Amino acid sequence: MACSKVLLGNLPELTDDIIQYFRDDIPTLRSCILVNKFWCQIAIPLLWKDPFSMKNPKNFHFIEIYLQKINEKDKAQLSRCGISNNVFPTKTLFNYSNFIKCINTRNIYSIIVNWIEANKMFTCSKGRIFLLLIKIFIENEAKLHTFEIEIAYKYLESRKYFNSIFKLILQNPKFISKLKNLKLHFNEDIVKYKFDYKYLKCFYYHCNLISSLHVRFSGYKSFKHNHIILSQIINSQRNLEKIIFAHVKYINEHTLPFSSDIIPFYNIIGDSNSSKPLKVIIFYRINFRNILHIKEAFEQLNVLESIHILECLIFNSNFIQQIIDLNKPFKLISLFIKDEHDLFMSDENRNLQIVLLMQLLFQNFGEYLENIGFSSNVKDVLKYRALEFINNYCKRIKFFDIYTTSIQKTHIALDSINIFGQNLNYLSIYVLIPHNEKDESTIEMFLRLAHVLPCKLEYLNLYFNTQIRKNIWDVFLKNLKHISIKKLLFRIINLFDDILPYIKEYIMKEKRVEYLAIEGYIEIQVSTYIIHKYKSELFNMTDELKEFESYNIKVKEYNDLYIKAHEFIDEMY
Repeated sequence: MACSKVLLGNLPELTDDIIQYFRDDIPTLRSCILVNKFWCQIAIPLLWKDPFSMKNPKNFHFIEIYLQKINEKDKAQLSRCGISNNVFPTKTLFNYSNFIKCINTRNIYSIIVNWIEANKMFTCSKGRIFLLLIKIFIENEAKLHTFEIEIAYKYLESRKYFNSIFKLILQNPKFISKLKNLKLHFNEDIVKYKFDYKYLKCFYYHCNLISSLHVRFSGYKSFKHNHIILSQIINSQRNLEKIIFAHVKYINEHTLPFSSDIIPFYNIIGDSNSSKPLKVIIFYRINFRNILHIKEAFEQLNVLESIHILECLIFNSNFIQQIIDLNKPFKLISLFIKDEHDLFMSDENRNLQIVLLMQLLFQNFGEYLENIGFSSNVKDVLKYRALEFINNYCKRIKFFDIYTTSIQKTHIALDSINIFGQNLNYLSIYVLIPHNEKDESTIEMFLRLAHVLPCKLEYLNLYFNTQIRKNIWDVFLKNLKHISIKKLLFRIINLFDDILPYIKEYIMKEKRVEYLAIEGYIEIQVSTYIIHKYKSELFNMTDELKEFESYNIKVKEYNDLYIKAHEFIDEMY
């Protein structure tokens, strides 16, 4: 009876909650619109909240649906560019322009480029279409929830339209008045071309509900030149709970400027208001030698719940000593360590210095740590000393990401996994096995891996760089039968025929996983005597896909299931 009421719309609040649960599940939402009119009215706004972020859309008709709303004068201008009225639908069931909630400037620009390229007769400026779309959203009273602004060099040709867009937004502040998430990308090329970032003032004049701010920059000069405006945005917000500072590329200490590009961190997040509700700060690929006044900045944050340091340079400055000297807890929840070199110090002395700093770090903050990872180029001598400290001081590890360079080193990582116990919920382990390794050693390692894994995992990603014999897959997967895994990923150099029979027997038939991704190899005979190996995915094997789906196992592409640490931390905290 209750189910019938939900279907008929007699329990509107419950129905709305159910459909909202699927807000990011596009196939399910498309099915919902077919149930009845009531379900359709709930699902359609969710489907149209961010159409520009769709991966590999089949077509770009949604642009034409939006442009159907422009006035006759604008239609006449587009007609002169080859975009006739016949392109636009004559009638639509909904005012789709009102449903837009998320805008990413790069995504919109890319979609417009693809739309124009797909219609060879269109000669209209990309910037002109961009401006018209924003104008339509504003005129139809859309209110953004998320705004991501990314300006790259290729957008300079549309600079006048970009400035016109933000002038239009300044004149129509209701468009951004409900903004919750703001993402800004400061590009180094834009600094060279003296691009005007004054448009950012619309966010501290007209937005006061921002709860999450993501600042991404491709060079320290671009960040330095705009930190005053950034500080104004931060200090104008009274609901700001999360800030992310991210550098676009992998930072290289040798190529970074020092004294000329230092950034006063206290000036960016600090003001006289000590009641700032900031709870989460994430640093991604930041060189802390370029950051000043760290201690002063953190001293004024009274409700900070978590700090996350991901692939940053932290051992090249007095950063660790500054956070140790704090008069309040420094709740370091995530630490992903990258390799750090120093041109002015021998490797031996540098390693000794880093080990001492690591020990101080884990002694003082290990009790808070939940997420630990190492980049692939971290030296073994540092990685395994760090694991010693982690085993001694960290009792709450939930996420663990590590590269190992031998069977022996893998056993050291497995010691840590065993210590983490049932707390561990996400594991990525990359095992580099020498080609001459004996089968007995490999089997022993695989059996131990199966033994130390917790009985329930949200995510398990396994990467092996050498061919694993069929009998080893058989032994390993048979011993995984006691473990329930939501998302299981393999990246292997084996042929699918080597592993699939055992995956089916011990994983598929036992229904041990919900999602599965395997990246491996297939053989294709190109001539009578020549067979080539090609990389492929289980996702691309249609018949196999159907068999797994019959057991309610969703097969995905490897990269779609693969968890990037910085995205995981952003989503979880």
